[in-house]
Amino acid sequence: MNIKFIIKKILLPILISVFVFVIVDNDSFIYQMPVGRIVKVTTTNIQETSDDFQNKDREITQKLTIKLLNNNHQKLTLKNTVTESQTTGQIYRKGQQVILKKIGGNYQLSTLKRDALIAALITLFIGLLISFQRFKSSIFLILSLILNLVYFVIVIGLDVEFNPPVLALFGGLSVIFAASSLLFVLGATRQMFYTFITTILTTLLTFVLTLTVLKLTGNTGVHFEYLEYVTQNPSEFFFVGTMISVLGAIMDGTGDIVAGLFGLARQNELNNINMTRINYIKSGISIGQEIIGTLTNVLFMIFMAEALPMTLLLLRNGNTWSYIATVGLNLGLLQTVISAIGIVLAVPITAFVTSIGLVKYSERKEIQS
Repeated sequence: MNIKFIIKKILLPILISVFVFVIVDNDSFIYQMPVGRIVKVTTTNIQETSDDFQNKDREITQKLTIKLLNNNHQKLTLKNTVTESQTTGQIYRKGQQVILKKIGGNYQLSTLKRDALIAALITLFIGLLISFQRFKSSIFLILSLILNLVYFVIVIGLDVEFNPPVLALFGGLSVIFAASSLLFVLGATRQMFYTFITTILTTLLTFVLTLTVLKLTGNTGVHFEYLEYVTQNPSEFFFVGTMISVLGAIMDGTGDIVAGLFGLARQNELNNINMTRINYIKSGISIGQEIIGTLTNVLFMIFMAEALPMTLLLLRNGNTWSYIATVGLNLGLLQTVISAIGIVLAVPITAFVTSIGLVKYSERKEIQS
């Protein structure tokens, strides 16, 4: 790895992201709400606190001197009271920019101004992506992410405005997600087609099995009522979220297996080797066995990362593990298990369907030649 490579591939994206950070950090003039920079922070009081479960914390009172950046540049002095754990607010530091709100002639703290950091991170991601991927592939990947976000916003708007059947609406969204993502990443190729077909088939079979088991067991032990902030049928929204989660996990697995089998088919064509359908199925299952463990572990790690804050909060407030398993972990664990089932099912389904396509394509080429 030479100096030129490091400068072009790594340092240049970092420098560009720093430049973007500086530019966006000075964009307060475009905000309609007051924006200020903290020029001085004084801690005026620190008080020890504890609750009924002997959880100890400290309540900190700060005196903030803030210089307005987009409103006559006057200086303000505001008080900020927050716990050290920051469960009830934000501890501010000198140099940070904050967004304020004016109520009844008085200024109040609203939140930190974070746009510069977000813009810099997005720029760094795009820069590193372009550096280590082909430019065309990088652009298509970025377009795919943007379009998926647009699809998601549109579907949320349709749900709020017209209240259609949720499962049908988001099921269609999942199909669009899969088709759009694969089309932009892989192009309109046979590999894309088989990845899409096997992803949809596996997702459909996974949900048929899951819904059948839950129906037969009467949803015993599953508490959909603990799903937070849902104003519609909670069980439907649980399956909507699970559908998108399962789709992503399955797409990852089917994509690897299909890519491996297509690579094997290209090598066989170069070496004039004719593999049977059984050989392709065995090869696909072998590839799947290599990735099942990794993908399943990734799912559980994501679940544990999401569940950690709530688990600690419930434990510190005197709740038992059985209650936490019911309230805090129940639905997340079920969602992870459903995704894991989908990953396992993806292996034989992808190997079987792709093997049929590869063998038939090879037979057609032989007939034409």
